[in-house]
Amino acid sequence: MISHLNLQTTRGYVAVFDEDVVRHYMAYLAERREVRPAEEYREATTAEWEEFEEHFDKRKVELGSCARPYGTPCQHEHACIRCPMLNVNPKMLGRLNELETDLLTRRERAEAEGWFGEIEGLDLTLALLRSIRDETERFTRRPVIDLGIPAPRTTPSPPKTV
Repeated sequence: MISHLNLQTTRGYVAVFDEDVVRHYMAYLAERREVRPAEEYREATTAEWEEFEEHFDKRKVELGSCARPYGTPCQHEHACIRCPMLNVNPKMLGRLNELETDLLTRRERAEAEGWFGEIEGLDLTLALLRSIRDETERFTRRPVIDLGIPAPRTTPSPPKTV
């Protein structure tokens, strides 16, 4: 929406929250409708709008939100700590620490019982949890950058032929 082919590019330098995405998208549509023929547009049906809203409700998880694209299923079966699409809410950093403590306790038991396959899985989950926590902590320390409001692009008029 601001000259990027993929909205995920924007997430790298600006915080985008689900309700903001909907609000900005609706504003974008309103602006676009002003310059396009009216017959190209119609109001969304109640069922279509409910499906769209349900998409975002399904993306809300305990730790934050999921950045999977609209209409796609969860291929990880909601094992969010292992999913690269998880966007952790910084308020949930304490919960990540609790999860790490639990995983370490489970790992100790797996070691004592000789459950080597379980240890491997727990080590993977711990590594991913720590990576997500580090990234979230880095994100919270970054300064807020005001990017301003982008101006619409103007398309040059084609040369007139005589």
